[in-house]
Amino acid sequence: MEDEMEDFQHGHITSLAVKRSHRRLGLAQKLMDQTARAMVETFNAKYVSLHVRKSNRAALNLYKSALKFQMNEIEPKYYADGEDAYAMKRNLVDWAQEEDTRRGSRVILQS
Repeated sequence: MEDEMEDFQHGHITSLAVKRSHRRLGLAQKLMDQTARAMVETFNAKYVSLHVRKSNRAALNLYKSALKFQMNEIEPKYYADGEDAYAMKRNLVDWAQEEDTRRGSRVILQS
């Protein structure tokens, strides 16, 4: 995602957790998509950002593959234990257009 997106209304995910026994059921993706919908419809957000540990391969796979987040930068020693984080962004304008096509409905984007 490009730097000009910084000036737009946006959201930030600070935490997402799914109980270990309920993982791999698509719950995290559904939560993230519902959150994206709320950000677009309520706040007219253009993108959402988050941080993820470099070592969290499962989360990275979800964010990159299923949710189409893009790595923006590496933030050294982001976590208290000294681990680096990937700063990631998801373009909600593109997401809303894909949702419209997929669902045959409209996610309202204001200008």
